[in-house]
Amino acid sequence: MSRKDSNNDNSRYTRRLSTIEQRNKQLRQHEAEHSARHIGENMQGIKAVRGAANRHRVLSLVIPFLVVLLVALYVVSPLSKVENVQIKGNQEVKNSAIQEATGVHKGRYIWGLVDHANKIQTQAQKRNHQIKSVRIRATGPRSVVVTIKENSIIGLVTINDQQHYLLSNGNQAPIHGQASNYVTYANFGGHAGCLRKTACQIGDLPRSIREGISEVQLAPTKSSPERVKLYMNDGNLVIANIPTLSKKMRYYPSIVSTMNGNGVVNLQVGAYSYPYGNNKNK
Repeated sequence: MSRKDSNNDNSRYTRRLSTIEQRNKQLRQHEAEHSARHIGENMQGIKAVRGAANRHRVLSLVIPFLVVLLVALYVVSPLSKVENVQIKGNQEVKNSAIQEATGVHKGRYIWGLVDHANKIQTQAQKRNHQIKSVRIRATGPRSVVVTIKENSIIGLVTINDQQHYLLSNGNQAPIHGQASNYVTYANFGGHAGCLRKTACQIGDLPRSIREGISEVQLAPTKSSPERVKLYMNDGNLVIANIPTLSKKMRYYPSIVSTMNGNGVVNLQVGAYSYPYGNNKNK
């Protein structure tokens, strides 16, 4: 091989190496740029995640604090005072008497009424025996509904020469004003237990039957120490025992429908009737 040919080969080899090195340099440069761009994108993603986490952490602290603050401000502000009171369920007890017994009226803090409902019920039952139960429910920021269940007035009883209302739970209540057209209870002096049990039995009767009674009289015998006589508005006399009075009096309308004229309905043992004049009614 001549010197000239050898020089040409060296020159071509040198150019090839130069081209390969240039390509490798470009490749490394491209990889470096790609790597830098990838790292930058990852850093941006990490920053975004950290920012979202920080915002969530801040909100999780701020929002509960704001809620507690708003509730606290509402509790002590005039906005939590009762403006509207609605009373339901009462038939005999006046609204004014219920408000006096419960203390539920305009101007009271609504949260105090709802939180102390059991205490208010106990207080109301002591102040007014006609109140059986009290339910207090908030219906708005400044409105409450008071639902009442009553111990109905079932008659009048005289104790120690003083007349009182007799309630369906056996308790007594003072009379305000003039009382008329009520069942009277007689001969119960000194028999408080019998009076209470009789009141509970009659209080359990349907109103239609209860309103047909004119007088209830304790009439004990040696064999029946809890015997009572009920004088009815329709002219009949009912004889019964206190423990079974409510159960058996429910048959009274059907028994009366089979009677020919007025007479005695005996509910002590079984249930049967007979005309006046028969000595069974003594």
